[in-house]
Amino acid sequence: MSGKQRFRQTRELYRLDADLLAHTSLLLGDLHLDSAAAAFGATAALYAREAGVNQAIALSVQAKTERWRLRFAASAELARRGFECSPAMPIRILLACQEANAAALLGNVRRARDALNRAREASDGQVAVDSGLSAWSCPRPRQALFALSVGIQCGDPDAALRAAELADQGWACGDPWVAATWAQVRLGAGVAHIIKGDLDAAQSELAPVCTLDPAFRMATVVAYTSEMDRRLRQQRFRRNIVAAQMREQIKAFNSGVLPGPSQEDA
Repeated sequence: MSGKQRFRQTRELYRLDADLLAHTSLLLGDLHLDSAAAAFGATAALYAREAGVNQAIALSVQAKTERWRLRFAASAELARRGFECSPAMPIRILLACQEANAAALLGNVRRARDALNRAREASDGQVAVDSGLSAWSCPRPRQALFALSVGIQCGDPDAALRAAELADQGWACGDPWVAATWAQVRLGAGVAHIIKGDLDAAQSELAPVCTLDPAFRMATVVAYTSEMDRRLRQQRFRRNIVAAQMREQIKAFNSGVLPGPSQEDA
């Protein structure tokens, strides 16, 4: 045995590294470490290219990171590139949803809705079925969460609440329950109720989430509590007792978030 590494073995190692780097990028983003997440995501894409494998996963994590860095146009373009090169797997649905979310944040309602339609088309038997528990899965509740977000960003709270109902129906029918997805759906529905001026309904959505273990209070969840608080600070709720109670609940919830390094919080 010469001990020399064969070319196919090198490519397999690059493939494994690309997957590990993509997962690491995803986790770093959930811990508010966006700069590190961006570096790991870019390296994952590089390794995927070197391995000669599909870059859809790497593009998905990059799209997520750019969304958290408020670079919505870049996020939408990365997600679209990933969708166009993605095989018929759940990641294809996720990428369309990511594009929809970024487009909505940009204020491009038509692009957001077109992307959601592509996600629905891909989910209607066009992709392989998986467990629904992978980081790259996009079962019905997760798709509904993206639709909910688009509804909020597009100023359509009724569409957001319909999406929350679809998520609940999915779980009732046996779709995998994921704590972070559930929390975001509840909080997103709460934001929709705030937009409609129904604070009692909003508080009923917030209350169960406040019991969520700190380990699950990741960036994607805290973003919704922060959005709730921002809307509750509007002039129309200035003297509202329920709004004040909710803001205290949110303050207590956010105080239990696992901290990241201070330089990432700046």
